[in-house]
Amino acid sequence: MARMKKRYFILGTVFLLIFVTLFFLSTFTKNYLVKNSEKLIHRKLEIGEMHFNYAKVAIQVKNLALFEDNKTDTFVSFSEFYINFDPWTLLKNEYSFSEIRLANPQVQVIQDGKKFNFDSMMPKEDSLKKKDTTNEALKFTIRNIQLLNGKVKYVDVQKKNEVQMKNLNLNLPLIAWNNEKSDVGVDFSLGDKGHVNIQATVDNINRKYQINLKTQDIDLHQITNYTTDYFDVQSIHGYLGSNLKIVGDMNEVINISLSGTGSVSDFSILDGRSEKIISAPKVSVSMKDINLKTFHFGFGKIELEQPNLLVIREKKAINIMQFFAPYFRNDSIAAASGAIQETGTPVTYSIDTLKINNGLVSISDKTLNRPFSYELNNLNMTMNGLTESAGQIPVVFSTKLNNKGELSGKTIWSMVDMMNLEMEAKVKRMDLMSFSPYSEYFVASPITQGWLNYDLGLKMSASKLSNTNKVKIDELEFGKRTKDTTAMKVPVRLGLYLMKDKNDEIEFEIPVSGNPSDPRYKLGKIIWKAFGNMMLKAVTSPFTALKGLVGENPESLHLLVFDIAQDSLNQEQRTKMETLATILKKKTELILIMTQTSDPEKEKDLIAIQLVKKEYLESIATDPKILKSAASALKDDDPKLLEYIRKAVPSVDSIGIQRASNQHIDKGRIETRFQEILAARNRAILDYFILKHGIPAESVQVSTADLKDLPQELRIPQFKIEVSMK
Repeated sequence: MARMKKRYFILGTVFLLIFVTLFFLSTFTKNYLVKNSEKLIHRKLEIGEMHFNYAKVAIQVKNLALFEDNKTDTFVSFSEFYINFDPWTLLKNEYSFSEIRLANPQVQVIQDGKKFNFDSMMPKEDSLKKKDTTNEALKFTIRNIQLLNGKVKYVDVQKKNEVQMKNLNLNLPLIAWNNEKSDVGVDFSLGDKGHVNIQATVDNINRKYQINLKTQDIDLHQITNYTTDYFDVQSIHGYLGSNLKIVGDMNEVINISLSGTGSVSDFSILDGRSEKIISAPKVSVSMKDINLKTFHFGFGKIELEQPNLLVIREKKAINIMQFFAPYFRNDSIAAASGAIQETGTPVTYSIDTLKINNGLVSISDKTLNRPFSYELNNLNMTMNGLTESAGQIPVVFSTKLNNKGELSGKTIWSMVDMMNLEMEAKVKRMDLMSFSPYSEYFVASPITQGWLNYDLGLKMSASKLSNTNKVKIDELEFGKRTKDTTAMKVPVRLGLYLMKDKNDEIEFEIPVSGNPSDPRYKLGKIIWKAFGNMMLKAVTSPFTALKGLVGENPESLHLLVFDIAQDSLNQEQRTKMETLATILKKKTELILIMTQTSDPEKEKDLIAIQLVKKEYLESIATDPKILKSAASALKDDDPKLLEYIRKAVPSVDSIGIQRASNQHIDKGRIETRFQEILAARNRAILDYFILKHGIPAESVQVSTADLKDLPQELRIPQFKIEVSMK
């Protein structure tokens, strides 16, 4: 009996020990892991609770925290981990779990260059070698996998960037080695407002998968630091939304196709100077077929609503070029180092429609003497059928010009032959006053009024170009001259003013043709050269340019010729002066510059004869009226005149009346009369314009040239007529 009692006692003790051991095993295990964690995984570990459910073969761990190397900051933590294992499937050589649940997990991943905060936990390379299990088929079944309210924080120290995923939820009903399909659902918050939902289906039989990805309000600001290698950017703002379908092949990783829609709202980019270089309330994209295997990128419609683009030109650079400078710098470095390699698969792309609605381009030029600001507002553009092999791509565009004028047109261009281009464009009533900073800089005068109308026609192929430029400028007016020292010496202002017709309009055409393949052929230079030549012609032949005002034969207006010793205007000269007065009345900004030239020797020779005739007539008559008419009728070879001269100059018959008169008349009297004639001509001109026609005195400049060193071709009694601007 005692022996029986002893046997039961031992058996009870064993069972009690087993019970106690099993009861406290979770506590023992927890304490062991916490105490030896730094030896096992090189990190400090804390566990709040650990429970083993032997009936369900389940493990529950609560309030686990794994620390960083500094033993202070938390690397990984969760409030609960629960796993329920089905041991009976081991009889069929299969691992089965009826439930895996992870609640409130939090992970902080820190990257500093190429180093991560979990690198110290990674096993050495040798320990990663696996036993060859090629011939063993792993059988497993996992049901009801759940991740609840997770949080992942990613910190990139080098880029000074932080990304957070919150409210991370994962639901995987079933995953097994032999199930035909598996469904996965993932849902989490990203950033302050963003939300991501992923629904995936894996076809294990056909080795295919499909992922439906939906995002909402993903803040783009968190990618800013990853774009600084390519753009001079301070910050990127906007909220991304998408609804995408991703289809892939597990046997061929690169065989991935994507379709769906995406959009960005409240999009904006601040460049390195804190300027909002581009923004748009909404950008939407329809993706038809993007395939990474075939390198095909197919888009349906790309639409930009109210995009704003800021263009600033400064003396050093243009902000657009500065914004892309890092990209071009890195691209050139990569090309020089041979980092760019051909993939062997050509890239193809297509965009059914690219549309811009109510856009705005703000232009600022700070290279002038005062800033120039201009806007292309209400900008609309539609482009259809863009592909890498499209032969004809139509583009229709229109915009307001600083809220006043209009620019509209259409063009057809080709991706096959970039030299194949057609364009029609019209500018209607563009206000030229906005361009005063340019006119002040180049012409030293502001534009106070004027409207431009312009028709452009262009047809171009690789070997032939035909370009028409029809220009009409209405009511162009310049203000008073400024003190800008940068003005060109070319009289642009005068040329444009002279080109005005009687309706206060300037109209001209510049047709251009040629071979665009010729490297010396520059369309812009040709147009500006033709325009410059036209203005130069207007300035050098002003009265030809004024043909619309003065009628036929305007070329004769550049000279007003006098007879030798003539001191008053005749009828022919008055008629020409009448035409000049008409021009000055219509062109009030013009200054008429009349410079008198002469042949002093010829004029003085005739003056000497006239003075001799006057002496002779005064000797025989005293009435001034009779003297004047008689002097004009008296001939040089009149016998009585010669007899009178012979008394003072006996040799008159041999030397002639001209030399005799010069010997007889005092040189001072001849010079005085010559100067009187020159002054009388100047006075007659001024009196005709100012007194007879009321022309302002500042509109007429009359002077006598320096007669000492005149070239022979100018030794004519005349007024050389030029024009200038006030």
